[in-house]
Amino acid sequence: MDILVADDDRTSRFLLNSALTELGHSVTEATNGGEAWESWKREHHQLVISDWMMPDVDGLELCRRIRAEEESGFAYIILITARAGRANYLDAMDSGVDDFLGKPFERDRLLARVRVAMRILDLHQRLRLANTDLERQVEARTAELEKALQAKSEFLSRASHELRTPMNHILGFAQLLSLKKGLTEKQEASVRQILESGRKLLTLIDHILGISKGDPNELTFEGSGVHDWAIAKSFKFCRGNAD
Repeated sequence: MDILVADDDRTSRFLLNSALTELGHSVTEATNGGEAWESWKREHHQLVISDWMMPDVDGLELCRRIRAEEESGFAYIILITARAGRANYLDAMDSGVDDFLGKPFERDRLLARVRVAMRILDLHQRLRLANTDLERQVEARTAELEKALQAKSEFLSRASHELRTPMNHILGFAQLLSLKKGLTEKQEASVRQILESGRKLLTLIDHILGISKGDPNELTFEGSGVHDWAIAKSFKFCRGNAD
């Protein structure tokens, strides 16, 4: 990993560079916060180790700028400081600092903090990849849902025609039968039953198709008035006429 080291003290930069190089990292050095900021904008280093007190742009201002600019990436920032006090640490954490290292720093503590930073950066990378994969899955499921809704819309359009047309034919023939003279009282009652049941069925078809376009939980058959005996009686009447 290429680590950005920002310190206006040449000796501190040398010590940091030596310790980090031993771990197998490459180091980009900056002599002040302004140089560090320009370097970070070019390379977006994942790990930044910066002195707090520097001319021009200090460590806190560098941290604030990085936090304001980072988007999908993430930079882990370790601040090196000789300043103590709860207020100073809170101010630094509010600026986005992730960890601190006392100055003058101890090599073992530096390496321990770098290892912690590496673990956190690795976890962040895994989380980012998992989120990217999840977003792809959501996009795929959304596309499938849109496709299913389109198929449903097309089906309902065809069903509306296929269901209403035969019912309208039945009602039309039943109305013609009701105008026919010479029907027995029983036949007239059966024709009326066909008309009544047909209209109720047509209303029920409209109701089902309408509800199917909305929330399926709203679908109900209460009050439809369609009974099996009415349908059976209509078929019996038609068979009797056919005989």
